[in-house]
Amino acid sequence: MKSSFIFRFLGIGLISAFYIGCMEDPLHADLSDGELDLAVKELYGIDGVTYQIPPSIGNKTRLHLGTDEGFNYKALLFKSSFISNESFYWTLSSFLDSTVHIDSAFFTINVHRDTLETPTTFELYYFPDNALDSIFSEAESNYLNFTDTEIAAASFVSNGTEESYAVDTITTQYRVRFPAEELFDSTFADTSLNYSLLLTLPNGDDELHTFYSREYDYTNVLTPKLEIYFRLFTYPDSADTSQDVNIDTLSRSFYVSQDLSLLVPPELTEQDTAFVSIGRGKGLRSVISMDFLDTLQLPNQTSFDKAELTFHIVPDTNIASFSIWAAPLTDTVSLSSFKTFEEDDFSVEGSMYSSGSVLNNKVVFNIRNFLQNQNFENVDNLGLKLYANINNNLQTDVHFYSADHDSLYPKLFIQYVAP
Repeated sequence: MKSSFIFRFLGIGLISAFYIGCMEDPLHADLSDGELDLAVKELYGIDGVTYQIPPSIGNKTRLHLGTDEGFNYKALLFKSSFISNESFYWTLSSFLDSTVHIDSAFFTINVHRDTLETPTTFELYYFPDNALDSIFSEAESNYLNFTDTEIAAASFVSNGTEESYAVDTITTQYRVRFPAEELFDSTFADTSLNYSLLLTLPNGDDELHTFYSREYDYTNVLTPKLEIYFRLFTYPDSADTSQDVNIDTLSRSFYVSQDLSLLVPPELTEQDTAFVSIGRGKGLRSVISMDFLDTLQLPNQTSFDKAELTFHIVPDTNIASFSIWAAPLTDTVSLSSFKTFEEDDFSVEGSMYSSGSVLNNKVVFNIRNFLQNQNFENVDNLGLKLYANINNNLQTDVHFYSADHDSLYPKLFIQYVAP
């Protein structure tokens, strides 16, 4: 392990502000009660190991379908709300009533594009099998637990083709509308189901298509939705159906409550497995160990003013914007080399997470909160997990050097006051 360096200062009976080097913030300390040790350290020997899980890409503002640079977005999954947006008295099962006559129904999804030169046709399916229907979860479904077997069990509903429509006198938007009356001739509206839909491309289409998800617009203007246009027949005397009837022409909308792109990642590169790697679309995460923290032996009363953990990017990485989360692990992780898992069982203490963005070929995390709690023995030093911010580009990944690099190894800079 590379050695650390330390500067120490002693002060008695003063209230002082110390500036060390070119630090942005002064360290304020009340030294009136005796001797305090003010110090800075730069610590080395920070190891990192990368692991892979199936991409978890819920909560994105865009949905993707098709292929791009080896990333295969093989299907879109949707779960419709059971309750109408206009009135909680109207549910999907309301349309099974004999007094309701459906004139038309559509499942609509808005397309993210500027022009429409060659419209694409898509295919819509639903799941008649209740067991399969309940599999879909925006937070948990991925290409390993929602496979071709589940996709093949879906039943065809209709085709839909991209089209333009006028939002107002100035704005033109693009959408795909699938005729969906067939859903109400099936078991889709039964209350025992979860109202899931599947959208795919016809065979042979490998272009990447992008749509707006439910997270994009909380005003619901562009949210995927099921629209139903119908007539409601009511009799003045419900006991005498021979009387003249009252007919109301109505419509109800059911916005999706969950949506997800089902992504199969590309083959990993040598860089992905050899360095400390982070990438959401590939499912790359890393665990970091800092065993030297257990040997610092600082007094419990130590107050940390700075704790900056720095990683340097491998030169071949081309990053314009990328944000990473670092959070303390809550369990011991035994991981000595790259490994692939079906799910991420490495839990973290979310209240102590830090966020860093790639800038000038490095990323810096402020882990002061973690170190302070670790020194107070409120949390164990089990290492950190690094993972991509949900707003990063899905197809961007970054690689950092670990402890074995000659000069661009990770560093932890700390500034503290101790008795």
